[in-house]
Amino acid sequence: ALPGVYGASSPKANSANLRSKGYELTLSWRDSHVLLKKMFSYGVTLTFNDFISTITKYDNPDKSFAKRHYEGKRLGEIWGYRVGGLFASDAEASEYTSIMDQSYVNEIIMQSAGPEGKPRGGDLKFLDLNGDKKILPGTSVHNPGDQEIIGNSEPRYQYGASFNASWNGIDLSLFFQGVGKRDWYPEANTMAFWHLYARPYATYIPKDFHNQFWTEENPDAYFPRPRGYTALQGSRRQLTAVNDRYLQSLAYLRFKNLTIGYSLPEIWTKKVKIENFRVYFSGENLATWTNLKSDYIDPESVVTNDIYGGASNLARNYPLQKVYTIGIDITF
Repeated sequence: ALPGVYGASSPKANSANLRSKGYELTLSWRDSHVLLKKMFSYGVTLTFNDFISTITKYDNPDKSFAKRHYEGKRLGEIWGYRVGGLFASDAEASEYTSIMDQSYVNEIIMQSAGPEGKPRGGDLKFLDLNGDKKILPGTSVHNPGDQEIIGNSEPRYQYGASFNASWNGIDLSLFFQGVGKRDWYPEANTMAFWHLYARPYATYIPKDFHNQFWTEENPDAYFPRPRGYTALQGSRRQLTAVNDRYLQSLAYLRFKNLTIGYSLPEIWTKKVKIENFRVYFSGENLATWTNLKSDYIDPESVVTNDIYGGASNLARNYPLQKVYTIGIDITF
């Protein structure tokens, strides 16, 4: 840490020891045999890898959260609150908050006017993990408050599968890849996820969003009571206070590529002095399977560059697009 009179922030330094342990596996099989008097060849390749990175040395003996790292920390740890669902009614919210002070994570709610200036039905019910009747963040690993490790942002169990085959001039290839486990909590002002909870005046709202948030007629909704600015900034608002209810899974399986081609028989092409004539179709990013609760965010490219040039988790980018290609390869 540097004193304020220095006039600048501390420079970045490579000041931690990090150990990564993992493994990579590749399994391949290739074979060929005669099929309908024509040679049929095919190949399959499966890949799988996993690793964990741990901080082994860092100048933070108290394991304070004020510093970025501490010895024994797994890279990518996400600390957050536990949520016991949404309040079913105003009465339940009033009864719970009369004995449990969660004003720290309800900052913008407590500043609202009239009856909206308190937790109500459809707001988040934060759990008291340390038993002090106050919902507060911790200061260190030894004093975590009402927070604990709820996820990890590093990708785990990355895998891929490819298949190729050829027979009688026809060739086919397929490629799948994915990530088995990765967690992400949408940052404040992640408009593609939070919509009106970040900025209520924004027009970027799904047309069916009225069916996704809590009302008395829709008590099992995923999103809470509609309140503007509860996901805009800081860590003292119920949606910017990182919690397990809105922790997202970035695990996915993607059909990355399909290519189908046909090469004309050499007996035809040699007559016009062409060594090879092949037509083909190729498709990229044809399908994605994910549990991410958003139709507007790509699980493979959540982290992007923000307008200031730094890394950001605001997911402000176009999802990877489907691309279809038809082509001809000619070799003379």
